Amino acid sequence: MIQGIEFAGIASGIKAQGLDLGLVIFKEDMHVLSLYTRNKVKAAHILYDRKIDGNPVRALLVNSGCANACTGKEGVTDLHAIGQELSSMLGIEKEKVLFASTGVIGRRLPAATIIRALPALLKNLKKNRPEVFAQSIMTTDTFPKIIHETFSGKKNYSIVGVAKGAGMINPLFATMLSFVFTDYPIAPGSIKRVFSSAGRETFERITVDGECSTNDTVMLFTKGGDEDLSGLPAFKEKLLSVMRELSLMIVKDGEGATRVIHVTVTGVRKKEFAEKIARRIAISPLTKTAFFGCDPNWGRIIAAVGDADVPVQPSKVEIILQGEVLVKEGVEVPFDEQTMKKRMDKKEVELVVDLHDGKASYDIYTTDLTYDYIKINASYRS
Repeated sequence: MIQGIEFAGIASGIKAQGLDLGLVIFKEDMHVLSLYTRNKVKAAHILYDRKIDGNPVRALLVNSGCANACTGKEGVTDLHAIGQELSSMLGIEKEKVLFASTGVIGRRLPAATIIRALPALLKNLKKNRPEVFAQSIMTTDTFPKIIHETFSGKKNYSIVGVAKGAGMINPLFATMLSFVFTDYPIAPGSIKRVFSSAGRETFERITVDGECSTNDTVMLFTKGGDEDLSGLPAFKEKLLSVMRELSLMIVKDGEGATRVIHVTVTGVRKKEFAEKIARRIAISPLTKTAFFGCDPNWGRIIAAVGDADVPVQPSKVEIILQGEVLVKEGVEVPFDEQTMKKRMDKKEVELVVDLHDGKASYDIYTTDLTYDYIKINASYRS
C-alpha cells in the first residue's frame, strides 16, 4: 500500500485464540512523532519508546492480549530482550525498534513466546497485508480500523492510518493505539505542532466510558530525505482527515454501544468552560443510559451542565435534541415524547446545548451505555 513499508500479523499465542502480534518494517529510516497517555501510570512500551523517541526507526512491533503495564522493571527488560532478537534478525540497531502493547493490565509480557514467533512473523511480511496487522492489534474491537488516503506534492504520496480501541475510551486519551504511516518526506520539526493539534482535534474529542488507559499511543511515521514542502498543505489536510476518521471508528465501535452521540456545547464565555460542560455530559452514566433507552430526559442533561464546575445561568440554557428544542430559557418546551423516542432511535444522535452567554463552543463524540458494555467489562480478564 505504501512503497518501502511492509505489514504482518500472526497468532503467536499471547491470546488463547486469534491474531495477537503485529509487525511493521520500514525499508529505510523513518522519522517518528508520538503522543502518549496522560495517565500517570504508563505501560512499559511508553517508558521504553520515550528513551529513543526522535531517533530514526526501522521497525514497530505491536502486541494485543497483554498491556505490559504495571509490570515493574521486568516489563521494560522484556522489551529489551525482544528488541535484541528482532533487531538481530533484521540486521538493524536495537534502538531502531519501537513497541506498543494493549490488553490486560498487570500481566507480564510473554517474551519467550513472542521471540519464538518472530521468524514466522517475519516470513508473513511477504504477504504485506495492512489489514492483518490491524486485526492483530485488536482486543474487544469488533472490526479492524484502517484508512488509506493519497495526496500530491512534487509527486503523489500515500498515507495509511491503523487504530484499535473500543473500551476504556476517554479524551486525553483512551485505551487505544493508532499508527499513521506515510511516504511523504518531512522532518518532525516541520509538523510537530500540526500533529499535536490534530491529536487534540480528533482522539481527544471522543469518549466511551470516561476511563483513561495506561497504554494510549498515537504515532506518526514519515519518510526521511529532502523535504517536499510543496506538499505540506495537502499533507496537513489528509493527516487531520485520517486521524479524525480513525477516532470516529473507535467511538462507533465502543464496547456494547448502539449509537454515537455528538455533543455540542455553544454560547459559552470561554472555550475551556464549553469543553468542561461537553465532557461532563459525555461521560455522565445517566445521560448515556438515557440515550440507550431513547429517553428524552433532558433533566439529566441540564443537571450535568450544572455540575461541570463552570459559570452557568440556568435561565438562559437551551437544549436541542435531534433538531428539536426541548428546553428554552431553562424550562421545558412541550414536545411529543413518543415522537422524540423515534427520533432518538438512530445510530447517530445530535445534542446541542446553548448557554446563550458567549461565543465559545466545543464538541465531543460519546456513546450510549448498554447492558453489553457491562457484560464485556465484567469478564475482561477471563
